[in-house]
Amino acid sequence: MDGVLAFDFGGTKVAVALSDHNGHVLAENQVGSVKSGGMDFLRTVIACGQDLLASREETHLVGIGIGMCGVVTKDQIELAPNLYGMEKVNLCAIMTAAFHVPVRMEKDVKAAALAELRRGELANTDYGLYVNLGTGVSVSMTYGDQVMRGHNGASGEIAYLMQNRKDNKTYQSGHASFEEFASGSGIARRATEHFGTPLPTKEVFALAGKDEEYRAFVDEALSEIGYQIANLSIFWNPQKIVVGGGMAASFSLLRAAIEERLKQCVPYPPKLVRSHFKQNAGLYGAVELGLIAARAKCSNQ
Repeated sequence: MDGVLAFDFGGTKVAVALSDHNGHVLAENQVGSVKSGGMDFLRTVIACGQDLLASREETHLVGIGIGMCGVVTKDQIELAPNLYGMEKVNLCAIMTAAFHVPVRMEKDVKAAALAELRRGELANTDYGLYVNLGTGVSVSMTYGDQVMRGHNGASGEIAYLMQNRKDNKTYQSGHASFEEFASGSGIARRATEHFGTPLPTKEVFALAGKDEEYRAFVDEALSEIGYQIANLSIFWNPQKIVVGGGMAASFSLLRAAIEERLKQCVPYPPKLVRSHFKQNAGLYGAVELGLIAARAKCSNQ
């Protein structure tokens, strides 16, 4: 049976899956923190993929898909501060050498949008918007069956959106203003500073349901998220918005804040839903990339 390996490189872990030729996941695993980076870390990731293959001896590997945080331009990775050392390696070449099959790589959020287009909530939409709210923040715009990449492959890098016209936390100053304020990592960092104790984002959201001070803190971040997504909706006029990423686990809170802004500000408010794949859209997108790589090889033979 033909199959593909999928690698989803995130800000805190790499999820790895083996799927069959129809995109059904047969086995999956993950590798922890990527802070170490470099070839030692990549060898661990490759070994994880090899272990999955060994666990399914009947599977013949025909392709690899990689979802990568940061910006993907051909075989290079840029703007990936959470992946130490990855901007200096040709990951596609390394994976090809390790597994001897074709490799396709794309930004993780664009891969997630591809999965939603082919098997999820964006299927049969004309214009769509996939919003990833996790360690970082990013979006992908879709048109028909296509995911928009932009001239440099950097469309949807909303981490760098300014919060107002006086905002000086810009890219050139080494900041990503919106991400630092409203992403999972940004909320955790600001909450830790504000409340004086280490607080992961999940705990901040949990405490918001019990304590008015925490609720006010969370509401401020949610209001900013709703504001920025409303602006994007005015710009792109999507039929549907799909929300994924780790913060989507608190979708009820996100939905209330985002829908309020959509109804207030957007001439044609789109439908808002949670990702079909929940927090795993990037991994299933990497599966789709692996299938594309395998088909491309077959068509060239």
